[in-house]
Amino acid sequence: PGAPHRRVLAMCNFFCPTEPPTEVKGNGTRSVAQGQLLSFQNNPHQFAVGLHDSCSVEPVCCFASALGAPCGFTACWARQAVLDKYHRGVDDFVCFQNYIPACCCLDFPNMCRGSKAGLYLEGCCCPIFALSIARIHLMDSKQMRPDPMDWQLIHCSNALQILSCVVDLAAVFVEDLRDLAHIIDLTADIFTCSVAGCMGAQVRLRRECDPRWRVASGFTLWWGGPHSLGSRSSAGASPCWGAGG
Repeated sequence: PGAPHRRVLAMCNFFCPTEPPTEVKGNGTRSVAQGQLLSFQNNPHQFAVGLHDSCSVEPVCCFASALGAPCGFTACWARQAVLDKYHRGVDDFVCFQNYIPACCCLDFPNMCRGSKAGLYLEGCCCPIFALSIARIHLMDSKQMRPDPMDWQLIHCSNALQILSCVVDLAAVFVEDLRDLAHIIDLTADIFTCSVAGCMGAQVRLRRECDPRWRVASGFTLWWGGPHSLGSRSSAGASPCWGAGG
C-alpha cells in the first residue's frame, strides 16, 4: 500500500531536487533573487525551522501570511519587520534593498530611500517578490544559508510557471484546453500563496527567537529575552534551537 506514495515522493525528488543549482541563468528579477540565495550557500548559520516545518510550528501566522500575500500585506509587514529588528527601521529602506541592480531608467539601488510610502508601494506592487526580498535580507543580515527545501520549492515553482505559460499559449489556439489552463493557473497561484505563508511564518519565528536588537549611533546593541536563541523549555526543544542560527 505504501508503494504509490513512495513513487510519488520519488517523482517529486527527481523533478524538484533539493540540491542547489550550479549556476543561475537569466537576467530577470527572479533570476537575480535566486542568484542571491545561491551566494548564501556557504553561510555558517541555518534556520532552526525550515520552510516545510514553519506552518506546523506557526499555523496561524502561516495562514494569515498566505491570505495577505496576494495584496501585499505580508510583504509590507515582513520588509518592515526585518528592517526594525536588525537595522534602523524604515530609515534603512531602499527599493529591493540593493539586491536588484539598476535596470534601464529604473535606478533601484537609489529609489525611495528611507521612505515608508516606498516600502508600501514595493510591497503592494510586487507582493511575492518583495516578500522574497525580505527573507533574503534577513538571511543576509544573519549570515544564514538556504534550507534544502528552498531549492525544491524554487524548482517546483519554476516548473509550475513554465507549465502554466505553455498551456496558456496552447489554449489560445485550442479552446478545449482553456479549462485546463485555468486549473493550472489556479494551482500555481495556490502553491505560490502557500510558500508565501511559510515564508511569513519563518520570518516571524526567526525574529521571535533572536535577542532583541537595537541599532543606535553606529553601534548594534542586543540583549536576551524569553525567546533567545538556544533557550529550551522544560517541555521540550524550542523552535529557536538551530545549528548556529
